[in-house]
Amino acid sequence: MSKVNTSEIEEVETQAHQVPWKEQFEDHENKIEEYIQNCIFRGCSVEGTIRRKAELQTIFRRLEIADSTHPAGHRQLVVWDLLNPSRGSHYVSLIISSLLQDDVAPGTRRKYMNALRWFCDYVVAKPNLPGSSQLSLPEKYGPLVTSLTKYDLPIHAADRPRKKRYALAPELRDDFFEFLRLEYLRNHPQPHVAARNYTAIIFQAEIGARSSELLAIRSEGESSDIDERNDRIRLYGKGKRYSGKRLRWVPLTPLANEVLSPFQKFFKPLFPKSPHSDYLFVSEDGVRLTTFAYWKMFQRMVKRAIKFGLPLPEDVRPHDLRRTFATNKYQKNPLAYRKVLKHLGHSYPSSAAPYLIATDEDVEEQQSDLIDIFIDPYIEIRRKK
Repeated sequence: MSKVNTSEIEEVETQAHQVPWKEQFEDHENKIEEYIQNCIFRGCSVEGTIRRKAELQTIFRRLEIADSTHPAGHRQLVVWDLLNPSRGSHYVSLIISSLLQDDVAPGTRRKYMNALRWFCDYVVAKPNLPGSSQLSLPEKYGPLVTSLTKYDLPIHAADRPRKKRYALAPELRDDFFEFLRLEYLRNHPQPHVAARNYTAIIFQAEIGARSSELLAIRSEGESSDIDERNDRIRLYGKGKRYSGKRLRWVPLTPLANEVLSPFQKFFKPLFPKSPHSDYLFVSEDGVRLTTFAYWKMFQRMVKRAIKFGLPLPEDVRPHDLRRTFATNKYQKNPLAYRKVLKHLGHSYPSSAAPYLIATDEDVEEQQSDLIDIFIDPYIEIRRKK
């Protein structure tokens, strides 16, 4: 991560200069923690709020400004810097320049700036000083004014050029599975890791789960999501903001069952025990596998398959396995598209949905999956050559 040159940001005396830096930083962190607790109270998922806290801490650390009251002569941003009536907009511009300089992906830029905007709006709406009933933030640090506008947010994904989307035809999908079973599993130096990767890919392609849903599956304890008696699995999908996760049950296919049983019996016990051991897919250290680690692993497997001779697209992503599931299901039975959408975790949209521009991420993904089912010109079905 690049840091903006602090010598270019001249120091400006504000009311905050009268407060020692250590006390400022403590007030800043306490306000973030109060905001996170408020998000949880309103119904946000704990996992989502932890991510939001990390995003906020990252974005505030991204820019350093000159400050003679700090032992080092410069410091990170705090929230009242961004809400300062005279300097706030300048600091926002510098954050944007930093994100562009590092060539941060548009989706990540939007995520960071949205998290920042929501937090700043919260602080302006609730300017109390955590832990004090006598003093407010404006009284201690000066007036607070929202400095982020719609012009500081990257354009929505619906307005950007589409990423290439793929669905693997059944023959190519099956060849990929066979490559993993006969070549990848046999030649991997760590059999339990290879078995985990193989099982994860089979699962995602067979049950149509999002990567986040796949990696949230628990296979042990009272909270196990696997119902062996009824050959089904519980997934926690995306929900509306503050509503929590949407729960749904999806059937386990014969192939998914076939790979699950030996993985749980022989390979899962080889991973280190940890508080995350209840999860079906864990890392080599025994902690829950992250979506980024899963994506990197998937990319390495695809490269090996291409080198072996399979005509897979180089930029195929784990989400394309979900797309493969939906596309092949629809082609098998075009009249069952409502059932497929329900299986994917969506409520049935109106008939006009494919023609509307999405206004939020949930609607955008629902329409994207619906379009995938109807096989529009933007999806490429990869077949054997």
